[in-house]
Amino acid sequence: MSDSFASTVLVTGANRGLGLEWVRQLAGRVDRLFATCRRPGDADDLAALADRHPDTVDVFPLDVSEPEALDAAADRVRREAGALGLLLNNAGINGGGSSDRFGTVDADTMTKVLRVNAVGPHLLTQAVADLLRAAENGATVVNVTSQLGSIARTSGGGWHSYKASKAALNMCTRLQAGAFEDDDVVVVAMHPGWVRTDMGGRGARLSTEEAVSGMLDVLEGLSPADTGRFLAYDGEELPW
Repeated sequence: MSDSFASTVLVTGANRGLGLEWVRQLAGRVDRLFATCRRPGDADDLAALADRHPDTVDVFPLDVSEPEALDAAADRVRREAGALGLLLNNAGINGGGSSDRFGTVDADTMTKVLRVNAVGPHLLTQAVADLLRAAENGATVVNVTSQLGSIARTSGGGWHSYKASKAALNMCTRLQAGAFEDDDVVVVAMHPGWVRTDMGGRGARLSTEEAVSGMLDVLEGLSPADTGRFLAYDGEELPW
C-alpha cells in the first residue's frame, strides 16, 4: 500500500485480532486513524498503540449494532477530518460458531449476528458516504467477510448465523459498489484467510500479521475495475 493510498482511516472492531493488527500496520503510515470498538476502556493493547502514535491514532467507542452510534461516529470523522480514504468494516461476531446448526438456531442469536456483521457495516458505509466521496485521492471500503459467506461453497454444517450474515455482507458489498459507481470509491469484500484469532482458533494457518499484510498488498493494487469483487487476502477471487 502506497503512503498516498489513504490519509484517513476508520477501523471497526479495533480492540483485538485483525482489527488490532490493522491499526498496528497502518498507524505509522497514515495521517489519521480512527480506531473504534465497543469498550475502549478494556482494550489495553489498543490503548498502548494509541499511546505510541498520539498524533495519529484516535480511539473512541462504537457499537456497530447501534444506528445512532454509527451516525455519531460519522459526525466525529466529519468534524475532525472532513474526508475518509479507507473504511475497514472489520467488527464481527460468530454467533455460536460450529454449534450454531440447523435445529438449534435461535432468533435472538441470528438477529444479533446479522445486525453486527451485515446491517452495521452497511449503515456505517452509508453514514460516511459523503466522507468517502470527499477523499482527495479516492477512497476504498473493505468489508471483512469470510469464504464461509460464499453460497457456492456452502452445503451444510454449523455456523448458520455467521454464514448467513457474511453472505448478506457480500450482497451489501455489491450494493455499495453500485451506489458509488459514479464516484472514485472502490468497494470490496475481503476474506482474510483462516487466521489465529479468538474466532479462528490457535490451529489456524495464518497469523494476524500475515493476513493483514496480505490484504494491504491486495488493496495497494486495486483499481476502479475491481469494485464489487469478493477477494481473499492473497488476491484470489472467490465465488459468491
